[in-house]
Amino acid sequence: MNIITTARHFSLDAEDREFAHQRLERVGRFLRDGERNRVEAHLTITAEKNENRHVAEILLRVRRHELVSREEGSDPRDAVELAVDGLERQMRRIADRTAERRKGDRQRTADAVPAPAPAPADDDEYDWLVDGVVED
Repeated sequence: MNIITTARHFSLDAEDREFAHQRLERVGRFLRDGERNRVEAHLTITAEKNENRHVAEILLRVRRHELVSREEGSDPRDAVELAVDGLERQMRRIADRTAERRKGDRQRTADAVPAPAPAPADDDEYDWLVDGVVED
């Protein structure tokens, strides 16, 4: 996964940058093997006017979907952690939806137990049939 990191109004430490990259790499578990190398994530971390607040915004384009997660935190790590959690929720929801579409309205094997056959009517025409064997 290609990760482009931008820090606005402050300088991002190498440790925080590495933490963000590791955290975003974990999101790759929702992607197919071939897609992991083609996906690009844009991470923007902004320091607000008071230095106690940082905003992390992640933009990820995957399979016709554009996922955006924007969260605030007291430091860059907290903001990235919250934003990645939000992104994981979105990806999990998309994965569940596609799995449901693939399954369609199939019945599970446990639900597909056949109903018992209806009992034959008490007519004289069935007197000759005993357990599927014709009597002579």
